[in-house]
Amino acid sequence: MHDTPSSAAENPGPGPTPETSRHHATYLRPGDCLLDLPQDLVATLVPCGHPHAAEYASIFVLPEGPWPGEEEARRQALAWCAPRLRIKASMRETVEAGVLLPLEHEWPGARTAYCLAVPREGELVGRVLE
Repeated sequence: MHDTPSSAAENPGPGPTPETSRHHATYLRPGDCLLDLPQDLVATLVPCGHPHAAEYASIFVLPEGPWPGEEEARRQALAWCAPRLRIKASMRETVEAGVLLPLEHEWPGARTAYCLAVPREGELVGRVLE
């Protein structure tokens, strides 16, 4: 289990249970499963055998410069993340690339986008990345 960053305490939400924990996206490790897609970059992690919204894969650092806007940031991040996701062959029809974007008010100090595997519909259960 990862150390709990202080930012998790600043963003109250459903309290952690023995099977869940809350962490800022900077603490994510490949293969971590996210209960939902957070808006504030503080994710609730769950065991991957439970229903979840995404599996974390890697990061992409957006280029320096002015804030590109959410649509352009998403386009750039997905263009980088999608071809690099190692989705299990049996899951390729039901899973696609998704991203958690940096927050505009933290730009340009934080330019990291988080690459995710997300379901095309519904929820994931089990690991989907190799």
